[in-house]
Amino acid sequence: YFGIPGRGEAVRLALTIGGVKFEDKRVPFPAWGKVKPTTPWGTLPVLELADGSQLAQARSILRFVGKSTGLYPSDPLIAQRVDELMDALEDLDATITNTGRGLPKDEQE
Repeated sequence: YFGIPGRGEAVRLALTIGGVKFEDKRVPFPAWGKVKPTTPWGTLPVLELADGSQLAQARSILRFVGKSTGLYPSDPLIAQRVDELMDALEDLDATITNTGRGLPKDEQE
């Protein structure tokens, strides 16, 4: 991911809590133009597995890591509640990110 917490942070935390050793590769903003076409969906984060395959989309990666490390519930109803909360937080993030959009710069701050 980029050198900021962003969407990759939850994945980093899950890998750490799950006891998975990983290489935390950060993409400097100036390099993104060259890296973007090498990613599955033209986005970050991307999790590269030991066999070289790439997993993309933050929430999908997070569920994969959770299931692989035992952090994700095996009970379908509890798993649905986890997914529901993840989706609600994604909606909230979009609302917060868009707050002030379209306003003059002095009113955005």
